[in-house]
Amino acid sequence: MQTYAQDYLPTLQTYQEEWLQRLELLVNIDSGTGQTVGIQQIMGYLQRWLEELGLAVTLHETELFGPNLVARKQGKGSLRVLLVGHVDTVYGRGAATTRPWCVEEGIAYGPGVIDMKSGVLMAIYAARALLETGFEDFGEICLVFNNDEEVGSPGSVPLLREIAPEIDVAFVLEPSRNAAFITSARKGADKYMLTVRGVPAHAGVEPHRGRSAVVELAHKLIAIHHLNTLYPGVTFNVTRLSSSDLLNVVPDMARCHIAVRAHKQEQLEMAARALEVIVAGSSIPGTHTTLERTRGRIPYQATPAITRLVDVAALEGQALGIAIVAESKGGLSDANALVEVGVPTLDSLGPIGGGMHDLKREYLRIDSLPLRGALLAGLIHHLCLA
Repeated sequence: MQTYAQDYLPTLQTYQEEWLQRLELLVNIDSGTGQTVGIQQIMGYLQRWLEELGLAVTLHETELFGPNLVARKQGKGSLRVLLVGHVDTVYGRGAATTRPWCVEEGIAYGPGVIDMKSGVLMAIYAARALLETGFEDFGEICLVFNNDEEVGSPGSVPLLREIAPEIDVAFVLEPSRNAAFITSARKGADKYMLTVRGVPAHAGVEPHRGRSAVVELAHKLIAIHHLNTLYPGVTFNVTRLSSSDLLNVVPDMARCHIAVRAHKQEQLEMAARALEVIVAGSSIPGTHTTLERTRGRIPYQATPAITRLVDVAALEGQALGIAIVAESKGGLSDANALVEVGVPTLDSLGPIGGGMHDLKREYLRIDSLPLRGALLAGLIHHLCLA
């Protein structure tokens, strides 16, 4: 079967010097979630570069996070393709000054260099390679760059859902740890807040009259941790502990937050029932516990349509000397939201790197840019002609 990725590799290689200059520019702008000045600045650059390629660009403002960007280019074919990336990072203000862009022995470092400013630019350069080589056999290429993925995309998921009915296939440009790996499934997640109420009492004069919410919470934390061994493939992660502040009072309130992740929705429901059992019991008489569940992203599971995308990606990978492997990941992405509304989606099609969410370690393998860009361009070309 004919493949196309190898035809795009030389073109992507010619872009690399400019690509890196633009990536340096973006990495050296603080754009942690909610840092709207940096987000606006980055979106301004992206808008200009996309309009130079002839795409129609619109910015969609949000109250808390700045603008999201949508760019569209009509073709002469029928397949409607969506490319998705995010420009926000997990880092606080000043990260770009503390750890600015630098390159050492073919490795680039800096805040957001792999998660995922390089992926955002890869989407642009793959689209550019298609357009500049005269390929027009797509129905539409649509690019969406959002500003809040690192906190679950609360302001941009509605935009993705609005666009989804107009899309046939989607590719998310999150990074990969290896040139051979892409993602065809991700866990889903729910969040919980567990609150224990006890009885206050003077800690020195009459502690026996108190019922410690902290001690009761401690018992429940151990029980929750043990669930990790009882339910394979499901993770229970307890975070953000808090309690009553006064040191001379038996604490009458203690609270924790719990993140639960699983590959299947039925596993998330099973986890909910297990937590309710823990909540219903008590080790400290006189305490009372409540549990609040916030449903998150549903699991992203491989469908027959997604498996077909994997097969095509594997063919295009062979043309580049790469044996593509599709894997399931525990982390969430915007792919979860797209699959939830029925869009066949592949993820982790971005560049190669690691150290995500660690300002001292986050890195990009520069040599992966043209290679993975060619894989993406070839995949789009192949699907449009299928």
